[in-house]
Amino acid sequence: MPSWRSAITGRATVSVAMATYNGERYLPEMLESLAAQTRTPDEVVVRDDASEDGTVGILHAFARRMPFRVEVIAGGPRLGYAQNFVAASKACSGRLVFFADQDDTWRPPKLATVASHVRRRRRPRAVFHDFALADGDGHQQAPSYYELLRERGLPPEMALKGCSMAVTRGFLRTWGWPPPDSHVSHDFWVALLSTAFGQRSNLREQLIDHRLHGANDSGWIPDSSSRVFTSPGDGSSAVRLLVDLVLKPPWLGARTRALLDVLNERGDAVDPSAAERLRRLLTANRARHRHHS
Repeated sequence: MPSWRSAITGRATVSVAMATYNGERYLPEMLESLAAQTRTPDEVVVRDDASEDGTVGILHAFARRMPFRVEVIAGGPRLGYAQNFVAASKACSGRLVFFADQDDTWRPPKLATVASHVRRRRRPRAVFHDFALADGDGHQQAPSYYELLRERGLPPEMALKGCSMAVTRGFLRTWGWPPPDSHVSHDFWVALLSTAFGQRSNLREQLIDHRLHGANDSGWIPDSSSRVFTSPGDGSSAVRLLVDLVLKPPWLGARTRALLDVLNERGDAVDPSAAERLRRLLTANRARHRHHS
């Protein structure tokens, strides 16, 4: 039986979903950090978003020499970074799915640390962890993203970068993914729903070095200027803060509709009270923006 298969179920247990696009500069370093994990993945699924450089060749060379399964999906249409991650995750078979940016580096205990945390909990979960920030040359800019948020008056729940999260198969079955026309990113989808429904864990360990180099899609770091209807010390819940920081024009209507749709379709079955609280927050936020404009 192949080494990436579970001897009991025949299915991979830990998957890594990676999205790539013109990533040849930093990708080799990221892949090597993945191979150096103390608990290696059972499978890696990479979807390339029509790269025009040597990214796909690097991925195939990596796949040939790894002892675990590496699937490279290439040649399809451009989807954009969020739906590219969704497509990669849908091709994963693991019970726990991690999301990997092409330009970070993972510290050796990342997979083992998160997987150990998840094994102790049976409910659907989304697990986020702390991380360090690095510049394009790999020089550390901040040792702890959670500490950086704290200095800006924000709790760790405002960390919503997909590279720092993993989701269980139960979470994916419960919530699915945002539709392509919703303009809701995969990482905000997970962050908001897991926080609102008590399905989120935040680990304090810094498990990756997240590279900010000007060309990546995940460079936004919230601060006081990101707030619209909340302010430091006003007692806002983490869910209200997430809504305030992210759900704004120009895609306010489409994003709000997609989230209301999933609450109406699935939320009441999970927790009717939590679903209703989030509905009220979403509709109030939309109304306030319309009045504000």
